[in-house]
Amino acid sequence: MKRHIKEILFQIIPVAIGVYLGFFVSNWAEANKRNTDTNKYLENLTAEMLLNKQKIESVANYHRMLRDSSIYVSIHAKDNLKPAFFQGTRVFPLVQSAFVTGLQTGVVNELSLDQIQTINELYNQQDYYNDFGKTLTTGLLIFDFSNSEAANIKKIASFLGMTMTDVIFQEESLLQQYDQALKILDRL
Repeated sequence: MKRHIKEILFQIIPVAIGVYLGFFVSNWAEANKRNTDTNKYLENLTAEMLLNKQKIESVANYHRMLRDSSIYVSIHAKDNLKPAFFQGTRVFPLVQSAFVTGLQTGVVNELSLDQIQTINELYNQQDYYNDFGKTLTTGLLIFDFSNSEAANIKKIASFLGMTMTDVIFQEESLLQQYDQALKILDRL
């Protein structure tokens, strides 16, 4: 009987060790893949944030000029004088493909709750900025840009002055949020 038990143990122990090693290697490979995916996600997310930040920085001065000039024209507009400073709204859509990919794949769950919350706040603000840009463009479509009467020019300038004030506020807030999010991601 003892001999049978010894034989069974000698057969079971190598199998148990093999199964344990198999689980260990599988878990190690899975953790390694998860770490690789998380690092790639963080690289892509950081690049996306830097791109969006750069887009805002490239138009911020134009938006300030547009706001200030529009406010001035809304007060001092004259007939048959079309302001030459307006060259479109230049509210560019901000991208979020890396962020959405992280949500869809679940890689974002590898981050801490503070990091996820900071990133979510940033991308919610981006959504609001993108939506506001669409609303701004739609709002401009109701104006008659061929009519050069002072009253019409004042309406357009007043609309641009008010909306650019909001755009500038949103851009300044986004720039601060980018800096905060990039600082948090840089700590990883």
